[in-house]
Amino acid sequence: MNDKENPRSPKPLLETMTWPEARRAAQDGGRVVLLPVGAIEQHGPHLPVDVDNRIVTWLCAEAARRRPDLILSVPPIHYGFNEHNMGFPGTVTVAVENFVNYVFDVCHSFVRQGHTRIVLINGHGSNAMPCALVARRLVNQTDDALAAAINHWSLARDAAAAARDTPIGGMAHACEYETSWYLFLQPDLVDMEKAVPDMLKSRSSFIWVDLMAGDGPVALIDDWSRVSNGSGVEGDPLTASAEKGARYAEVEVTNLIRFCEEFKAMPLLPRRNYTARGQDANPYYAD
Repeated sequence: MNDKENPRSPKPLLETMTWPEARRAAQDGGRVVLLPVGAIEQHGPHLPVDVDNRIVTWLCAEAARRRPDLILSVPPIHYGFNEHNMGFPGTVTVAVENFVNYVFDVCHSFVRQGHTRIVLINGHGSNAMPCALVARRLVNQTDDALAAAINHWSLARDAAAAARDTPIGGMAHACEYETSWYLFLQPDLVDMEKAVPDMLKSRSSFIWVDLMAGDGPVALIDDWSRVSNGSGVEGDPLTASAEKGARYAEVEVTNLIRFCEEFKAMPLLPRRNYTARGQDANPYYAD
């Protein structure tokens, strides 16, 4: 039996495949590859340090399980750019230039195998800009692939805005949102008796951090040991619930699948060279 004659339904997870199965998954441009990108870092006294990894790994796998014809979930990037949190135990950081190069190499490997749609699903705030840079670099340096980066919480902003019980700043880190997610995923690892609200005092009317309301117009990520009151929390985890977590999870999976449908169908237009060295005529300019 050759590759195309195999009648079995596609597997959703790369790590469970043999190499012939991986080859089939990449044929004809492949499926949309979802790469979870997380971090190992402190999440207050009540949550494990794997919050960012656990959420995005589950999210990618669940989307792929629901649509294995469209989506391939691949093993995660466990460690992220986390220098600002190194004052807290349990945190691991990777230098930003090493992180960008490493994640790019992982993504480029999938393009070399035949996949043409790559999506980085980020679970850690400080990975956001490096992940966007990786996606842009992949588009710039390949001829037939498109890459995108998504912060997972952005997929549920409308739902969270409707359900939140905290003011702006209450959904930032180890907060109402992340604690609700973990209570949904594995409540036995959450110690709500140690959960403490820690709404940090605003340092400027131009600077704030909130997963659902968006960040302020000025980007300033200070060393966390300077600004935290010692808990490592930013927000109010006491307002979290497993019911909220289940709602967020369902909305994120649904929206992620919708995006993958659109992303897979997105045409890849040809590059053009309008410079003096190029041969393409520019419809908006003529000598």
